[in-house]
Formats: sequence, structure tokens, C-alpha cells
Amino acid sequence: MTRSLVWIGAGYLVYFGAVGVFQPYFPLHLAALGVSGAGIGMLLALWSAMRILGPLGAAWLADALNDRRVALRLFGVGSVLFMALLMLVGSLWAMAAALSIASFFFNGLVPVYDTYVLDRLGQQSHGYGRLRLWGSIGFIATSASFGVLSGRYGVQIVLPAAVMLVVCTAGILMGLPALPDRQRRLDAAGESFARALLTPRVLVFLGVCFFHLAGFGAYYGFYTLYLTGFGYSPSVIGLYWAAGVCAEIALFALAARILQRFSLSLLLELALGLSCLRWIIVAAVPQRPSVMLAAQVLHLAGFGLFHMVTVLLGPRLLPSTAAARAQALVSSVGWGAGGIAGSVLAGLCWDRYGHRSVFAVSAVFAGIAWLLAAIGLRGVASDSVGAAG
Repeated sequence: MTRSLVWIGAGYLVYFGAVGVFQPYFPLHLAALGVSGAGIGMLLALWSAMRILGPLGAAWLADALNDRRVALRLFGVGSVLFMALLMLVGSLWAMAAALSIASFFFNGLVPVYDTYVLDRLGQQSHGYGRLRLWGSIGFIATSASFGVLSGRYGVQIVLPAAVMLVVCTAGILMGLPALPDRQRRLDAAGESFARALLTPRVLVFLGVCFFHLAGFGAYYGFYTLYLTGFGYSPSVIGLYWAAGVCAEIALFALAARILQRFSLSLLLELALGLSCLRWIIVAAVPQRPSVMLAAQVLHLAGFGLFHMVTVLLGPRLLPSTAAARAQALVSSVGWGAGGIAGSVLAGLCWDRYGHRSVFAVSAVFAGIAWLLAAIGLRGVASDSVGAAG
């Protein structure tokens, strides 16, 4: 691996290391500050809502400037400033404002970074997974270690640690090398992004992202509570979460071979089908630990394989001048709008129809996504990435 690729892998490592600190433990930090449950819910909803706007803002800037690095540096600095501001503000509303802007900048980084990485890889885009796996390693390393560290030193270390990792992320973004040979040129009379966005296959693709990732709203919001209700201990639940991320890392490690042998459309259908199977198992047999562990291994398909395919497929469906916006749409429509809708619906089902219904609905979402892909996207990318370049 060349020095520039090591640098890129380090970017994924520290960025998702920050996510591994912030996502699991920031609510504990808020509770320690005396923020009410309703206040915590409002702040987390604002963080999620900005996952819709942040990626689109960063991507528009990257495509407009025709330089990914400038957008990444600006959004990296913004992430540092407003994450650090969270340590200084006291009132709930000031915290809400700082958190919203921090989320806008921080969540805008990954789609543009993915685009930069694909530009860097060029004809070797099947090597994306070997770089992205460092993000998963960063997440599991920090989320596991800070469970111990916060217990020993208190949750007051969470936010400074997250800020430190965001500072490291910004530092790496500042050092990214230019890619003059592969930097796309904007064509003033070129293809219309808005027109391409309304084509049937792009709308189907965005529908697939929305429904599939809406199913993950239940997973991230209620999986731990669900297992707790069936008598699983915190240590076992932690093992299950770790198993899912380890399976995801294994998938990324094997990504190059997989992408060179199978088409993107086939891999997308496989990811969606296995994800549907996973949620059916979780809803049907939560009392069987070994079966539930096997279901967690399917995270390699529902998250790892799906993410890898959509990162490569999105830019093929939209004009080449909108590569960053193609990545941003997956994040905004899927993790943003889909994640919010899925979380809200999961909460309603949890209270009204029983805990199993939450994951039954996730299976329905994954099934809808599979049908959309099978009907509307089959053959869109019928070659392997190695063959297509």
C-alpha cells in the first residue's frame, strides 16, 4: 500500500473512531449534565436531521469548486470548531444550535471523502473496501475502549476525546494530495443533475436506499433494548454488536475479489435479500442466542456489502460532474431521511404493537428495497467492477 493510501486509510480510521466515541456515549454525557430525556431526544433528532443537509451541502461545494480537497478542508475545520463549541455552551438551546451546525459539517465529510478516494483509486476502485475497513476498525476500537474508560474516568472525557479525534481527522484532510490527472472538469453546458435525478432508475435507486436504511432505524435505536427484554446481559449484547462490525470488516477485506467476480446489481440484490432474512430471524427467534449471533454476522451484507455497492453504483447513475452529489444522496436520502423515518416508525411500533413488530417492519422495508432493486435496477451495472474499471 502506497503512502497516500495509508494516509487515506488513516482518515477513515480517525473519522469513524470519533463516531465510535460520540454515537454511543454522547447521550450519557448529556444525561450527566442533567439534560432531560426529552432534551436528549431533541438533540439527537437534530443531529440526525442534519445528516440530510450536511452531505448535500458539502457535495454541492465539492462539485462546484471542482476540488474535493477544498470542500473537505472547509468542512473539517467547521467540524472542529463547532464540536469544540459543544464543550463551552451551557443552555439547551445553545447546545442545540452548536450540535446542529457541528452535525452539518461532520456528516458532510464522508460522501465527499468517498468520492475523493474513488478518484484516487481510478481503475482500481475495487480496492475501496480495503481502505474503508479502517473506518470499521476505528469505530470498534473506540466504542469498545471508551466503555471501559468512561466507566473509570467518567463520561466527562467523552466530548474532549471526540473533539481530539475530529481534530486528527481535519489534520489528515489538510494533508490530502492533489489528484490533477483524475479531477473531473465541470462542463458549463453539460448534463443536468436535476434532469438526471428524475430518471426512473435514479428514483428507484434512491427508493432502495430509503427503504433499506429505514430498516436500520430500528436496529440502531432499539436492538440493545430488544435483547435486554429477552434476558441478554450487557456483555453478551456488546459481543453481538462487535460481531456485526467484525463481519463488516471481513467483508471489506474481501471486497476486491467480490467486486471483480460479481456485478453490482447482483450484489445489491444479495445484500438486500440477506438483510431481509436477518430482520426476520431477529423478529422470530430472539430467544435463541446462537441464531441471533448468526443473524448479526449478516451485518456484513446489510451494512458492509450494501454500502460498498451503493458507493460504486451511485456515480454510475448520475452525471460524472455530480460524483460527490451522487454519494451525498445516498447518505441524505438513506441514512438521513430513511433513518429518521425508520426510527420514528420503530418507536410507534415498539409502544403499540410489541417489540417483535419493530424488526418485522424492518424486514418489510428490506423486502420492498429488494423488489425495487430487482425490478428497477437489474442489469444497470451488469458487469463486475474489475471488468468495468
